[in-house]
Amino acid sequence: MPPIVSKSTQEAGRDLFVDLDGTLIAGDVAEESLARATRDWTAFSKAAKAYLSGGLSGLKRALADSTPPDVTHLPYRTEVVEYIRKAKSEGRRVVLATAADKTIADAVADHLGLFDAVLATEPGHNLKGAAKLRAIQEMANGPFEYLGDSSADIPIWNAAERSGFVAPTAPAKQQMDRDPDAVSLYVERAVPLKTALLKAMRPHQWAKNVLVFVPILFAHAYGDASVMLAGVFAFVCFSLCASGVYLINDIIDIEADRKHATKRNRPFAAGHLSIRKGLLAAGVLLGGSIIAAFVLINVIFGLVLAAYVVLTTAYTFCLKRYSTVDVVALSLLYTWRILAGAAATALAPSPWLLSYSLFFFLSLAYMKRYIELASMNATDEDAKLPSRNYYASEVQLVLTFGIANGALSVLTLAQYVNSTAVSAIYTLPVLLWLIVPVMMFWIYRTWTWASRGKIGDDPVVFALKDRISRVCVVFVLAVIIAARMLPPAGAFI
Repeated sequence: MPPIVSKSTQEAGRDLFVDLDGTLIAGDVAEESLARATRDWTAFSKAAKAYLSGGLSGLKRALADSTPPDVTHLPYRTEVVEYIRKAKSEGRRVVLATAADKTIADAVADHLGLFDAVLATEPGHNLKGAAKLRAIQEMANGPFEYLGDSSADIPIWNAAERSGFVAPTAPAKQQMDRDPDAVSLYVERAVPLKTALLKAMRPHQWAKNVLVFVPILFAHAYGDASVMLAGVFAFVCFSLCASGVYLINDIIDIEADRKHATKRNRPFAAGHLSIRKGLLAAGVLLGGSIIAAFVLINVIFGLVLAAYVVLTTAYTFCLKRYSTVDVVALSLLYTWRILAGAAATALAPSPWLLSYSLFFFLSLAYMKRYIELASMNATDEDAKLPSRNYYASEVQLVLTFGIANGALSVLTLAQYVNSTAVSAIYTLPVLLWLIVPVMMFWIYRTWTWASRGKIGDDPVVFALKDRISRVCVVFVLAVIIAARMLPPAGAFI
């Protein structure tokens, strides 16, 4: 619903005080700065020392100095900005009143150019709740209007003549309902919390975890109910664990995502989901999935899943900042799902399968980087992907590496089909040669489409949505099962 605006707020002369976190922007700059600091040990240690010596105000200043936000890309609420513009046009004084550090508040005020003054936290003085109210009353010297969002703003709303509620928390909403006649502005949450959390968990990415069934497929154990049940449990545990990892990854990548054409719509980057709630959900998902892995499946699978968390954490905080290392890590993370399936079902994957997987997923990882580089449209060859060590001038090099690894995966597949291992497993192994041209077609078609900008951000998501890709998958599965189930060629003579 559109924001509710009371006509009585049209009166000129009443000072307007506007909160920053959760009100002017959908997010919390201090929480985001702390999340960024976790990637830099020097910044994090300085922040910790500042907190021990100067409390919250000292922590906020240390974070503002070491990991300041890019104020040009913060998720400003359009309704609030327009409300401020209207107040300015009426000749009212508008003040940014926030518990955020003054360094950041001043940067926001300078960027928007809408505020006459700034009240904010400074070392030794955390401007929140009652402290903010005193500062506002000293500056206003009369009736004032306040726009806020949380329970910490209740004392200020009680003292204000007019009150604006922006995506209010439950206690704040109760405060609004007590005196609806005093409400000057009401802006609902853009996205419900449950919806934002589910989107951040990326359930569409769970399709990647069907890789845990690959050992079952190639061992042809899909007729064993106990093995299939173990595979289902492994799929669920891996999916919940992966969602927890996605939450942490998106929290760390907030600033980089905001500079991306589509990733800026992710729940954390857009401010639809708070970092605090995201971390809580991530803890529940990661802890719950690992415990379930040990209890419901077996110790080996639990250890493999725990190792996956370690590897993804290393990728999130460190590995993805290094070119080549990041794509190799991504390839390993995909292949790890196959190893997890093997651990859950006690079905050892063949070296052929693991070799093919590494080359194939390395090709897809390079495709992901190629898409990001190609979408930059950078005229400066020194332009760099945010939070990645890839430059615009390297786009053709990445393309070459990706196609080469795709070709190596097809070559590995052909060698496997021609190996003695196949004859020992399949009754009609010659049928498996049909898979080779299909995979050649899919890999080169997908790379061609990537060069045309038709893949999107994620090649795996494209494969799930693409009709021809789905047909290829069904065909490959049918050939594998047929080569196992059909009688040998000599039986037809």
